Amino acid sequence: MRTIDDITTLDILAILPHRRPFVLIDRLESYDESTTSVTTSYRIPEDGVFVEDNIFKAEGLMENIAQSCAARIGFYDWLHELPVKPGVIGSVKGLSISSFPKIGEKIFTHITPKAEALGVLLASAQVKTESGTLVAECQIKVAV
Repeated sequence: MRTIDDITTLDILAILPHRRPFVLIDRLESYDESTTSVTTSYRIPEDGVFVEDNIFKAEGLMENIAQSCAARIGFYDWLHELPVKPGVIGSVKGLSISSFPKIGEKIFTHITPKAEALGVLLASAQVKTESGTLVAECQIKVAV
């Protein structure tokens, strides 16, 4: 089993099946070993996918949430020296978007697993700005 002292130094591409320019996470900020929850971060780039009229659109927020789930699964697999697996969004419930981040803003996406079985992860997601303002939240089901 692999170990890492500072997960923020891990190349995000090592744990995601996505490739640029369709990578909507800059890094893994935290991983809680007891709950397997993760927090990722992403600074909204001017030329980013899903950026329009200086804002990060709803589609981008949803994909950021899904990729944060993928990062959680990918990091666990990376620790156990397993290959990165692609996944698909199974469902999204209760999506609430209270604001749209602007170019240059950094968002933090926290994924908290609720249940996991047979390659399906059910999790709650919260996206917040650097100042802690809630941007979006939902429950998401991802299958790998």
